Amino acid sequence: MKFFFNNIELILSGVGIVVIIAVPMLFFSGSNVWHAAAITATIVGTLHGLIFWVVRKRQRQVREETITEIRRMLEEVTNNQLTVIMLSVSDTAKPKLEELQTAVSKISTLVNTLSEESLRSWKARYERVLQSLEKK
Repeated sequence: MKFFFNNIELILSGVGIVVIIAVPMLFFSGSNVWHAAAITATIVGTLHGLIFWVVRKRQRQVREETITEIRRMLEEVTNNQLTVIMLSVSDTAKPKLEELQTAVSKISTLVNTLSEESLRSWKARYERVLQSLEKK
């Protein structure tokens, strides 16, 4: 079953081609063959498109659910670590606490705005930086 889902596009395309060729040859003769092939190709193409749309929609849903889980995990870890830091801050370091809270607020904002698009833009930005460092 895993093989099927890993190669669904190729398998459905192959089956579609076989159906488009086989149906007109098996059920029609003469000049009706090309007409039947055109109708069969249209039906197969429409079904193909619907299947791919459903698969892509499900993939997007799974990615969004995964990002939401990651966001919750990061938020919880960040908040737990902030609590530990705030409890361990001594009275002499209290003035630095406001800076720390600002930094944590920025981190929380980033975590809460995680999305597929933000991950793509982050990756693009840092790939350029890493490539420029590799060239040096």
